[in-house]
Amino acid sequence: MKLQHKVAIITGAGQGIGLAMGERFSAEGAHVVVAEIDRDLVHSAAERISAAGTEALAYPIDVTDSDAVQRMIAEVVARYDKLDILVNNAGHSERVSFLEMTPTQWDFLQKVNQRAVFFAMQAAAKQMIAQMPDEVRAAGRAERSYGKIINLSSIAGRRGRADALHYSVSKAAVITMTQGAAMALAPYNINVNAICPSVVPTAMWDKLDREWGPQLGYPPGGFYKARVEKVPLKRAGTVHEIAAMATFLCSDDGDYITGQTYNVDGGSELN
Repeated sequence: MKLQHKVAIITGAGQGIGLAMGERFSAEGAHVVVAEIDRDLVHSAAERISAAGTEALAYPIDVTDSDAVQRMIAEVVARYDKLDILVNNAGHSERVSFLEMTPTQWDFLQKVNQRAVFFAMQAAAKQMIAQMPDEVRAAGRAERSYGKIINLSSIAGRRGRADALHYSVSKAAVITMTQGAAMALAPYNINVNAICPSVVPTAMWDKLDREWGPQLGYPPGGFYKARVEKVPLKRAGTVHEIAAMATFLCSDDGDYITGQTYNVDGGSELN
């Protein structure tokens, strides 16, 4: 029960890594808000997460709408009286060559993967600061953590990708935003960290295999298999391993960690 009585919003929690984090957080005692754009997934995910432990709230939302994110946080606080954790997990990925990239493709992906993350962090941080005792807030230092923010980046953010440059840029931005937000929120002892997964079997990787595989001459499943073979540990990660790292960082065990980005990638990137 590392997250007992905590209130956590997880974006993109309808499936994959987000759903696994929701189930793990719930099992650890947290109330989870499933912030998900897919209305077919949001309610089923909330039911699964509730079955894992504590109550989960289904909240259909487009996280690129910053006003909607602010309303969500206000409604969550009205229901639970506080917000302890934000996980920015929602994202988008596609393969586009450097020479074929269009402004529309560039702008959309940055809007989802970069802009939405920043304004969700900002809105959550304002609420976390407002929850602090007046004397602690005025002192400009806190003896304990008053909130946890986790951003999902990717090992693609560690170096450029010729066939997904806009994705790499967006995930590199997540890393630098994590560092900047951690410094801005350090006086309030709000911890901000990021996680970079590698190959994890999710719906996103199924989509990438279907779309990228034929372009690169792979049979069905071949692209995914080829990427797994490049991992030093010679296997894909699991959604539960990513959820475990998020749980650690959001628990009291992670109170002295901020501004860091952790590769959970089987050794794919060594920085």
